[in-house]
Amino acid sequence: MANKVIIGILVLLVIFMGGVGYYSYTLSQRIDDLGPQIDDLGLQIGDLGQQIGDLGERLTTFEMEQIARVDSVSGELSNLRVETLDGLSSLQGQIEESLAEIDTLEGKLEVTGERISSVEDEIGGVTSQIQNLDERIAGTEARAGSMLDASEVYQRISQATVRISNGRGTIGSGIILDNEGHVITANHVVEGLSQIYVILHDGRILEATAIGGCRFSDIAVLELEYNPSIEPPPLADSGQIKIGEPVVALGSPFDLRDTITAGIISQINRYAEIEYEAGNLAIPNLLQFDAPVNPGNSGCPLANAGGEIIGIVIARIFPTEGDGICYAVASNKVRRVTEAIIANGSFDYPWIGVGIADLTPQMVEDMSLETANGVFVGNVVNGSPADTAGIEVGDIIVAIDGVQVRDSGEITSYLGEFKSPGDTAIITLLRDGDEIELLIVVGTRE
Repeated sequence: MANKVIIGILVLLVIFMGGVGYYSYTLSQRIDDLGPQIDDLGLQIGDLGQQIGDLGERLTTFEMEQIARVDSVSGELSNLRVETLDGLSSLQGQIEESLAEIDTLEGKLEVTGERISSVEDEIGGVTSQIQNLDERIAGTEARAGSMLDASEVYQRISQATVRISNGRGTIGSGIILDNEGHVITANHVVEGLSQIYVILHDGRILEATAIGGCRFSDIAVLELEYNPSIEPPPLADSGQIKIGEPVVALGSPFDLRDTITAGIISQINRYAEIEYEAGNLAIPNLLQFDAPVNPGNSGCPLANAGGEIIGIVIARIFPTEGDGICYAVASNKVRRVTEAIIANGSFDYPWIGVGIADLTPQMVEDMSLETANGVFVGNVVNGSPADTAGIEVGDIIVAIDGVQVRDSGEITSYLGEFKSPGDTAIITLLRDGDEIELLIVVGTRE
């Protein structure tokens, strides 16, 4: 039994030794096979070492170059710092010099400012002197304007002044209105005429047609058969007329041609009842003047010292009633009426439908009024604009559209010059001591 075990062990040992031998042989073969590869790897490692050596040398060289460059840049930066510090120091010096110059300049500016203030004071004095001189010049011009050179005015307007004839004699006068062959005259001169002739300054005779007229303004417009090519004088702004202003009337009284008379404006915004052949009419917007006029002057121009037309003469007070009182329709009213007639053939006259009267001292006392300014309403037409607005008998009208009314002439003149049918107006009145404002729509006078 023991021998079998030993034999078994020996067999196993033989097998083991054979396996070890075989493994050793196989390993030796593999080592022999790896030898060339190891040699190649050694060569590669040698090459890599050579490359690493070369790279080290290059790194060393690069490091030396960079160190040299850094040293160079450091030197340059050091030099730049020195230069910069020197520049800043120099700049600081310049700034200090500039500040000193600024201080000096400020001192000079203060002195200059004082001089400018002094010059401004001197300029103010000169300006005041200039204003005084302008006022003196304006006063001189105003005085010159108030000095009438009747001969010069005659030369300016005589060419445009005409005579109105019925074919048998002169019945009135007129003035050429524009370059379209229109002539202004008084309505009562041509009203009802079937044939109208206009005699020009140079003797030409032209037939004319009345294209329209307004009885309540006593203004008519004629149209000539052709344009006579005569330059018309300008219509002035009658709102600028002053009482005492010199005027001339140029017309054809007593069948005479080109007669001129002179006087002054004695009142404005008159409202007067004038006697005509067809009956009496109350005419507003009148200028009252004292230049002598006579039959044949009706329709003639009333001119100021500058040769502008300020009105159309329509009437005078007869010597049995007074002396030196004549009337002309103001140019602003003439302009409104003539423009409407040329455009429409007629002028719709504004109307509110009240009978008014100027206040008397007794009325002022009885009604405990403060002044005599205003007009007393004595009558209100039924269904009229005044009736619709609420105006009552006994009211005192003191203003229209904020414009003070002192007498009946002012309110009627305001309506005639500034209002048309359909316009609205604010009437300010006194009633039982209270001030009332009423809105009124202006109507048409029939």
